[in-house]
Amino acid sequence: MNAIKNFFAKLKSIKNIELYIALILAIVAVVVIFASNGASKKEKTSTDESYISQMEHKICSVVEKIKGCGKASVAISYASNEEKVYAYETESTISNGVTKHTNSLVTYKGEPLLTTTLPPKILGVVVVAEGADDPIIKFQIVQVVVTLLDVPEKDVSVLTYKS
Repeated sequence: MNAIKNFFAKLKSIKNIELYIALILAIVAVVVIFASNGASKKEKTSTDESYISQMEHKICSVVEKIKGCGKASVAISYASNEEKVYAYETESTISNGVTKHTNSLVTYKGEPLLTTTLPPKILGVVVVAEGADDPIIKFQIVQVVVTLLDVPEKDVSVLTYKS
């Protein structure tokens, strides 16, 4: 008990102890904020990578089933994270013959109402496949990628698997 009293007596004798305590609390708050932001970024990145990985696997699976095509590998590059689209409601008011439209976010239980989540923007796709040296098979592979990912043909590169 005496040790505790001595500890507090030493704390009281330190000049500007309030400033030191405030500084320590501020540092702890900054660390907590950055730690939570890092966790959410990792979660978003893993969600994006999971989506991209699933699409790579799906394209590879379909391409390998094309007649004349053998083993295949697919790589997709993407630019941005998934995009969330929220619900808005528009309210119109007429004042002095002028109509004013106001958009406001729709909330449910205090949270914004999510309507859609759009996948990450795909920049390009590379497919390496056995049999891709045949122009017809190459064309079919490009069509598979364009159809499944809704990307322009110019963003799809198809190469022949090395022997």
